[in-house]
Amino acid sequence: MITAFSNVTCVQREQQSLLLFRQGLKDESRRLSTWTGLNCCEWHGVGCDRKSGHVVKLDLRSPLSFIDEYTLNTSNWLEGKVSPSLLNLKHLRYLDLSMNNFLGQHIPEFFGSFKYLEYLNLSYSGFSGVVPPHLGNLSRLQYLDLNLLDRDDMLSLPYNVSLMVKDDLRWVSLLSSLRHLDLWFHPVNRLPSLLTLNLASCDINFPSIKFINFTSLNSLDLYGNNINSTIPVWLSNLTGLVNLNLKKNNFHGRIPDFIGTLSFLFSIKLSFNQLSGQIPPSLTRLSSLRYLSLGFNQLNESIPESIGLLTRLQVLNFGSNQLSGRIPESIGLLTRLEGLFLGVNQLSGSIPESIGLLKRLQYLYLPDNRLSGSIPESIALLTRLQVLDLEINQLSGSIPTNLGQLLNLQVLYLDRNQLSGNIPTSLGQLSNLELLYLNGNQLNGSIPTSLGQLSNLQYLYLSSNHLSGNIPTSLRELSNLLDLSLYNNQLSGDIPTSLGQLSNLQNLSLQSNQLGGNIPTSFGQLSNLRRLDVTKNLLDGVCF
Repeated sequence: MITAFSNVTCVQREQQSLLLFRQGLKDESRRLSTWTGLNCCEWHGVGCDRKSGHVVKLDLRSPLSFIDEYTLNTSNWLEGKVSPSLLNLKHLRYLDLSMNNFLGQHIPEFFGSFKYLEYLNLSYSGFSGVVPPHLGNLSRLQYLDLNLLDRDDMLSLPYNVSLMVKDDLRWVSLLSSLRHLDLWFHPVNRLPSLLTLNLASCDINFPSIKFINFTSLNSLDLYGNNINSTIPVWLSNLTGLVNLNLKKNNFHGRIPDFIGTLSFLFSIKLSFNQLSGQIPPSLTRLSSLRYLSLGFNQLNESIPESIGLLTRLQVLNFGSNQLSGRIPESIGLLTRLEGLFLGVNQLSGSIPESIGLLKRLQYLYLPDNRLSGSIPESIALLTRLQVLDLEINQLSGSIPTNLGQLLNLQVLYLDRNQLSGNIPTSLGQLSNLELLYLNGNQLNGSIPTSLGQLSNLQYLYLSSNHLSGNIPTSLRELSNLLDLSLYNNQLSGDIPTSLGQLSNLQNLSLQSNQLGGNIPTSFGQLSNLRRLDVTKNLLDGVCF
């Protein structure tokens, strides 16, 4: 029985060992401020056996938070060296030092002496060097996590580490009780009880084995290993597999039909490989599937009409392939879909009206295809939509007025199509919009004054259309605007002096219009302006 707060008193020698360990750490957030007094069983992160008082648990996982995709909040982590004094904690069953920074220190060999250890988590903690094979002595170990951050989830780290192994992980095969293994190097094949195997990002040498012993596996991650192979046949034996991640390798050839027999699959990630051929219709039998990512391959032919059978799907990514044909009408049956990514293919025909049935959709990416016809008005029913990207297609007709109903929209890309008619005044209702790209179409009429209501707008691209009339003075209200591109239109009148109020503006492109008057002196107040182009206009006293 483990306790952190009780009348039991910890063993004095173990208490002194913890204090020596603390001396080697930098603790800016004072997480270890409770490590005072005579009873270490009451200290933060320390758990003791209720009968003997021995320390059996040390949980110092940092409450590290990810502020965004590029930034770590490191104020809560512990930093420093692991003192060998911990060797005195001979009864330890649980050790978690994850989400800290141990400055490239090697994983201590003495960790292999904790013969009662059942849980060891050293992930995301800056350990480096050779993983000690002494860990193979931990015969009771059930959970081992030495993972690093997925490079897609974190583009930069405040420390640079790499772990290496010797002897092809023979020591791992000694861990007969292991149920969770999270590493990023050579695979193992002697762990029949293994449930989770993560071999991500280590440039492993993929073996050409035909039989495997870890058939209990429910999660397999081979992300980012430069594996040059077809998808192995032995995967068909993993009948309980729930998560499959083969992303960012050099897997080639066809996606095998047998994947459609792994009926428990919840997530399939095969993107960023060299896979070719058609999308196997057998995949649409996977009724439990929530996440299907086949993007950035060389898949061709059409999207199976049976795709509508995947009614639990939340993310569908077929982007950056060579898919052709129409978007199936059955796509409207995927009513739980939150993200649909079909961009950079050769899809043709019209966007199906049924897409308006995807009421949970937040991200709709269909750019760089050969889609034609008008933008379906049913898209306005997608009220949760945050990103709508239809750029670089052959869409025609007018921009639907009811797009102004998409009040959660942050990004709208309609550029480089064949859209005509006026810019709807209703777009001014999109109060959360940050990017508006309508350039490279055949839009005419004036720029709506209502666009001045887009208080969060940072990029406004209306260039290369047939817009006429004055530049509306209401644009001065776009206080967050960084880039304003109105070039290659038929705009006339004076350049509004009020544009000089756009204090964050970095780029202003007004060239190739019919603007007259003078360059406003207020532009001298634009301290962040990097590029101003007013060439090929009718400005007074200016020669170009």
